[in-house]
Amino acid sequence: MAYNVFIGIGSNIGNRYSNCKSSMDQIMCDHRAEFSALSSFYRTSPVSPVAQEEFLNCVLKIRWHGSPLELLALLNRIETVMGRVRDVPQGPRIIDLDILLIDDLILETTELTVPHPRLHERKFTLAPILEIEPSAVHPLLGRPLKDFLEEIGPDQVIEKWREGDSS
Repeated sequence: MAYNVFIGIGSNIGNRYSNCKSSMDQIMCDHRAEFSALSSFYRTSPVSPVAQEEFLNCVLKIRWHGSPLELLALLNRIETVMGRVRDVPQGPRIIDLDILLIDDLILETTELTVPHPRLHERKFTLAPILEIEPSAVHPLLGRPLKDFLEEIGPDQVIEKWREGDSS
């Protein structure tokens, strides 16, 4: 079975653009991943109580020819290979790869929850998904994602980033 998957990609350590690009290249090297779309890159404020630099975020849409847990294992392996350290919850990270949506699948296991539990609370996930798929609906809450984006206050700063801007 194949799934349409939206993957959130973010980095706020080192060369953020190179980190995001490298993670995407590694995802696309897997024979089970088929490219569908890529959002713009966005500079975003961290949504965390931990003081840290701003993030560079984007969303990659793929067609995944494998199970959701196989995709999670791939993403976790890429994060580990790239040097992600999980010593500070919600802290800075060289790379962060999150499964945001898998078609209209609702899944809750000890390893993986889909849709991502905080998808609808974060501009840095909503804006890139809506850029790719403006009519996207939250499968669990049954509402268009654009409705959630309009409800998030101005404290979450997000602006499009262009290659050549500082990374």
